[in-house]
Amino acid sequence: MLAPHVTVVAAVTDAREALDAAQRFDPDIAVLDITMPGRDGFQIAQDLEELGSRARVIFLTMHESEDFVAEAFRSGGRGYVLKTRLHLDLISALERIHAGQRFLPSIKSLLALERPTTSHVIQFHLDDDALVESVGRLLHAALRRGDAVSAVFNESIRVGLSRRLQAYGWNVGDSGVYGRYRAADPADSLAFVMRDGRAEPERIQQLIAQLDSWRQSVSEDAGARLTIAGAISAQLLLDGDVTNALEVESRWDAFTRDLPFVTVCCYSMEGFASQAQADALPHLCGQHFALAHAQ
Repeated sequence: MLAPHVTVVAAVTDAREALDAAQRFDPDIAVLDITMPGRDGFQIAQDLEELGSRARVIFLTMHESEDFVAEAFRSGGRGYVLKTRLHLDLISALERIHAGQRFLPSIKSLLALERPTTSHVIQFHLDDDALVESVGRLLHAALRRGDAVSAVFNESIRVGLSRRLQAYGWNVGDSGVYGRYRAADPADSLAFVMRDGRAEPERIQQLIAQLDSWRQSVSEDAGARLTIAGAISAQLLLDGDVTNALEVESRWDAFTRDLPFVTVCCYSMEGFASQAQADALPHLCGQHFALAHAQ
């Protein structure tokens, strides 16, 4: 499966073989199981680091627990792929890790990462139900943690998210502000940042400042994060406006870097139908710290 995409320099069955192969071949990437004879994958990842190996580690595992995800990234992992999704995710994970990013099994895994507070993540989905399920779990966990939360989607997605969060016990609606939760339409955000057909950096910065001010006003802790999931740039891409989609992503990444924001940009795969849209895919990914797929 891997051979058409990368050069496989070794295949090993235990920790000693893994460490020997890493020293012999100096690989770019090491794909490790977590449950292995002798030393587990977490320990091998740490051994590789101590040996000075430059290999970036992807964990390939059957374990779905967020505790395992957290330990994997604490151990120096760059990617985490479930065996049940091996044929769907492993090649994509290799590409993203080689490009210097992270690959997450789900966007909820963001909350398991120990890193600076700011995160800018891209998630892809095939249908609305998968998106609502994935984003709903993330926003529920973020609200439980004390974050301010913002959802910026079309009406049908907002309705689905509000129903999902209400089922979790949160008092939210599909539009407006409800305590630490706010829901809005991407068209309103685009109307604010676009002028004469162009995304204006100053307007993007103003929108971010407004969100940060709201975060501080509704949070008990001044250092609480804002978790925002939305489809602002994705709407531009669906409309065929690749240039402005990339501009918004680039500016958002730069302007939120020093703020306690967790931003999840959600893209439907329908947005990559044309050649220009498909060509934009690696550039869009490059604006983000990590990548995930809705299940």
